[in-house]
This record gives sequence, structure tokens and C-alpha cells, in this order.
Amino acid sequence: MSEEQLDLLGSLAAQPLFHAEVMAAPGSTAGRPDFAPVRLTRSDPVCNMNRFYILEPATSLFGERGVVRHWGRIGTAGRIRTDWYDDPHEAEGAFQNLLRAKQRRGYAPKRGGHIGCAYEENLLTKIES
Repeated sequence: MSEEQLDLLGSLAAQPLFHAEVMAAPGSTAGRPDFAPVRLTRSDPVCNMNRFYILEPATSLFGERGVVRHWGRIGTAGRIRTDWYDDPHEAEGAFQNLLRAKQRRGYAPKRGGHIGCAYEENLLTKIES
């Protein structure tokens, strides 16, 4: 590696990590209400189904737009996948398509509350006491 590349890597490593909304470029779709993070849940006690699905817009260091998908059974860490797009409109379209598909399958918006690892809250309670 050249010295220029090492200097660039060093400066990037020294920068703090930001949430995707903070890193969004001016005029991006990340701040728009129809492209904001969405939490969905689907529960069916008869089938023992208790799932969550979270969609979030993301921006890479190189200006690519992406959609972060986080899904799984409520109370577990779940799985995460990020799909990257060169065009912001393509990312927004993929976001909207995924949202519509999940809503057709019975997922509904989640208001407040905690989705994900329940053991994290229990661990923090034990540490504080």
C-alpha cells in the first residue's frame, strides 16, 4: 500500500461512526417520512408465531444508498442484511417494495416498545443492581 492509501485509511479509522440518518447527504431521502425506519411485527398465537421485521435506510461512506433489513423472532437477536444501490431512487423503491410485501403477509407497524434481544435489558438490570 502507498503512503497516501495508509494516510486515508488512518483518517477514516479515526473518524467516529455515525448512524445512517446523521451521515445522509443533504437532499437525500433518508429524512423523508415515507423513507424513515419502520418496525413491523406479526403475531399468531395459534401458529406460535411472534416475529419482527425492521427496515431502515442507510448511506455508505462512498455515497451509496442502501436498505438495512433486520428480522427474526421477537426476543432474539435475529438476522441482518444490507442491500446497496447506486441510485437513491432505486433504494427507495426497494424499501417501499419490501414494506408492501411484508404488509401483504400480515406484518403491522409496531409503535414503541422493544424488539430484539430481551436478555440485553435483563443483563443491564443485573449490572446496575
